[in-house]
Parts: sequence; C-alpha cells; structure tokens
Amino acid sequence: MKDTNGSGIVLASYGRGVLVQADGTTLHCALKGRNQRIVCGDRVAWAMAPSADGPCIQSVEPRRNLIERIDARGRAEPVAANIDRLAIVVAVEPAPDWFLVDRYWAGAQLKDIATALIVNKQDLGTDAIASQIAVYRGLRLACLEVASHTGAGIEDLRTELADGATLLVGQSGVGKSSIVNALVPEVAAQTAELTREAEGRHTTTTARWYRLGPASAIVDAPGVRDFAPPASLVRAAERGFIEIHAQSVNCRFKDCHHMEEPGCAVRTAVINQLITARRYESYRRLHRLYEKLAR
Repeated sequence: MKDTNGSGIVLASYGRGVLVQADGTTLHCALKGRNQRIVCGDRVAWAMAPSADGPCIQSVEPRRNLIERIDARGRAEPVAANIDRLAIVVAVEPAPDWFLVDRYWAGAQLKDIATALIVNKQDLGTDAIASQIAVYRGLRLACLEVASHTGAGIEDLRTELADGATLLVGQSGVGKSSIVNALVPEVAAQTAELTREAEGRHTTTTARWYRLGPASAIVDAPGVRDFAPPASLVRAAERGFIEIHAQSVNCRFKDCHHMEEPGCAVRTAVINQLITARRYESYRRLHRLYEKLAR
C-alpha cells in the first residue's frame, strides 16, 4: 500500500474494526481507541499506524445526522450516519407491522429526514394492505410499489433514490436485500468484497453501504422486530406524527399529551375520523414508552 493516510466512507462497522471505501479501494481499518464509535455512513480519516498491522481510524468528520434506535435497556444505539432518506420496506408477506412503520417514520420526522414507503412483492397483490397504504398516501408519505423478483417498479424506484444516501429499513423477510440486488447489479461483487475484507467477521448483522450511482447510495439495515427512536426532543412522540402535531395547536392546554386531558383536539379529531384510530394508538404506545424510559 503506497498511501500512508487518507479519507473515505465507512461501508460497514463491526466489533473493533470498520470497512472503509477510499479512492475505489476497500480497507479494513482498526479503531484507535475503545471509546471510538463509528457507524456505516461515517466519513473518516485513516492512517497507517507504526504499531499496527494495517490502517487505523484517526478521526470522524462531524455527522449531518445519526439514525439511532433504543436498545433493550433504553439506551440509544447507532444504526447509520449521514442519511438523506429513510425508505421503509413492507410487503404483503410477512404481514406488515404498521406500528413499526409508524415508529420508523416518527424517527425520520424527528431528524428532518425525507421518508418513503416501499411496498415490495407487488406481484403477490396488495389488496390486503391497500387501506393502510391509502392512510399514508393521505398523509403525503411517498409510497412506491415494486416487485424486486420481477423488476416491476424498480426503475421508478431507482429514479426516486437517485440523489443522496437512502437507508432501507423494515421487518425481516420483506425483501430489502432483494431490492438492493435489483437496484445494484454489481451488489454480489460489492458483498464479496466486503466479506473478504472483513475476513469472515459478522458483517451480516450490521448496516451495509452500497454504491448506487455517482451521487447516491443504499444502506441495507438488518431486519428488526421492533424499533423506537430515542426521545431527544420535548414532546418527541407528538412531533413524530404529523397529523397529531398539526391538531395539537387546538388543544385547550399547551402541555396536552393527548391521552386523557379535557379539551384535547387530537382526541376529538380521532372521534371525527380526521386521525385514524390505529395511528392514534401508535402514538399512545410510543408516548407511553417514552414515559416509561423517563421514569
């Protein structure tokens, strides 16, 4: 290796090392210290360390944003950094967890990150979930239907994701990896490169960055059973639900939590079907979770 230092983007992070794309080359870099926390999407500077067998991460550029989730102990766990768009993938099979979709969207709202809903396996028919998709479209969430195995809708999706880095999230089995394969024909080569550089380490359990175009990328996050965005803002649960936040200005009390308070405009909107009962229940569950964590 001729270069003794340089910079690049983190393709995957695992254990005590990261994979960095630097000038078209993939490097396996060690972390400099125990407190150095680096995630997929980070921009880093690396250098050859005299006492190490290879390059080490020297510093991390300031992040534009950081997607996090709450772990089992209520602590914030990083997923990916410097994301421009969150794409939530659902399918008829397995049956969608719409409460999970709501939480992903809420997390993106709290970070001011653009969001889209991708309905995969269109070839299986979408009648069973059409009513829920209509709810999101009514809230002006971009919804795209594709079939990764047949290629239907893939080119439209490619156009939608043409700029910036998109994080694909969703339940296990919805076909996120199949979508990546359809969008990035050379993904097998990129995956082999990552696996080879990782020397057999567990890269399948971490988010992975794939080049989509000159100015775009896809980050494939591991499938999950649950997700909750960290509550870093006051009234975080409310701000994550755009229709509830919009109605909250009409509540009698400024500190209304939209649970049992009198004069709550949000609850009135639910009764009048201006807000769907399921979305309202989704809000209540997230609000109660934040209250529990606060205690």
